[in-house]
Amino acid sequence: YLQKAKDSALLAVEVYNKPATSFKSAAYIALMTIAWTSLFHAIFLNKGVKPYRKGKNGRFEIIDGDYKHWELRECAKQFWRNDSENPIRKNVEFFIPLRNKIEHRHIPQIDPAIFGECQALILNFDNLIGEHFGPKHQLREVLSFSLQMFPSGESFGQAAKNDKQAGEIKKFIEDYRGMLSTEVLGSGQFAFKAFLIQVGNHQSADAL
Repeated sequence: YLQKAKDSALLAVEVYNKPATSFKSAAYIALMTIAWTSLFHAIFLNKGVKPYRKGKNGRFEIIDGDYKHWELRECAKQFWRNDSENPIRKNVEFFIPLRNKIEHRHIPQIDPAIFGECQALILNFDNLIGEHFGPKHQLREVLSFSLQMFPSGESFGQAAKNDKQAGEIKKFIEDYRGMLSTEVLGSGQFAFKAFLIQVGNHQSADAL
């Protein structure tokens, strides 16, 4: 499960950073959903907890000869339990309904609008791996800085005015952010936001 989680996350970053890929968020969210779900399963099993659904008879449900695993929403519920205002949990739960809303739609303009949440999703994922399985399993050592350019083209706001489906997704994002506390909304664990700025060159290679 852990290796599957890591592979899915690396694929998600690879797809997101491909310059020619349109609508990066759709593929990224789908792969990161797999990554987070697999990571939770690995954590639960490592603790001796079986992340499987039980039927009314109290026995584990079997589908096609395999256990029916907890989906991501149930994993988040079991992992954080009463910690409902955890910003990492809010970040993960943001993408569950969003994935369902965008998987059958093509709205590439959404990418810059949710960049902060997407960035936090991978950072939180890597931190959780380190907490439960140690630094040797973290991804940060194999990921490098990606080249960046300033976004251009039609904005998400413009697309929402011209496309009913885009407008529905924009409303969902605004409503979700609107229900968050100030602390969660401003947390880098919910949305990590940074700007590409030019800095002076330094003779020392250690300056970075």
